Amino acid sequence: RRSGLKSRTNSMFTEIEGEWDEVMSVVKKATFHFAEKGIRTEVIMKADIRPGHTNMMTRKVAAVEDILKK
Repeated sequence: RRSGLKSRTNSMFTEIEGEWDEVMSVVKKATFHFAEKGIRTEVIMKADIRPGHTNMMTRKVAAVEDILKK
C-alpha cells in the first residue's frame, strides 16, 4: 500500500497494478518482510500484460458486471 501502486486484497490474493519493475519490487519487499520475521511466505504470481491499457483491475470487473446485468 505504501508503494503508491493500485492494489486490492481479497480473501485469497493481493492484486497489484503497475509497471513491471515497480510491481516486482513490491512483491520482493513484501515477501522478504514476512520471511525475515520467520513467517512462511508463498508467492504465486500471474501476470496480465496488456500494453496501452491502465486501470484494468477495476475496468475488467466493471465490464463483467455490465454483461451480467443484461
